[in-house]
Amino acid sequence: VRDAYEGWRVGKISNFDYLLALNSAAGRTFHDLSRYPVFPWVVADYTSEELDLNNPDTFRDLTKPVGALNEERLQYFMTRYKSMEGDMDHAFLYGTHYSAPGYVLYYLVRSMPEQMLCLQNGKFDSPDRMFHDLDHTYSSVLINHADVKELIAEFYDPQAGYDFLINAR
Repeated sequence: VRDAYEGWRVGKISNFDYLLALNSAAGRTFHDLSRYPVFPWVVADYTSEELDLNNPDTFRDLTKPVGALNEERLQYFMTRYKSMEGDMDHAFLYGTHYSAPGYVLYYLVRSMPEQMLCLQNGKFDSPDRMFHDLDHTYSSVLINHADVKELIAEFYDPQAGYDFLINAR
């Protein structure tokens, strides 16, 4: 990890390759949906016709986990957490995880439909819960108490293209 950090710091490796190295060091792999590489939401503006890369509001605050990006929602999580203290052996802040096989397949269903069928007992999920655009998904991540998912590497991989977003199978 130190070599990757140093290479990234001096510009010898890309942000993408650095994040892959961090994911690898954390035991994440493309070969296991339960340990699939996690990539953060970076852009926070999915409605503008053109992104203003000089405007800080264009970008997500990477100092916070995705569950803390919306202050009102974070307060809900903290209130719930405090209500669990003493009543539960292990109180928790978020009731879900930022990465899970279902979340990975949420993004990859078009390129791995057979995996989704295995996960969902032979059926596809309800059409209104299928991934269809970044704006809707990012909005959900900001307001839905049951949604703290991050992105997957395919959104950032310059070599892969975006075939995973196309109904090709």
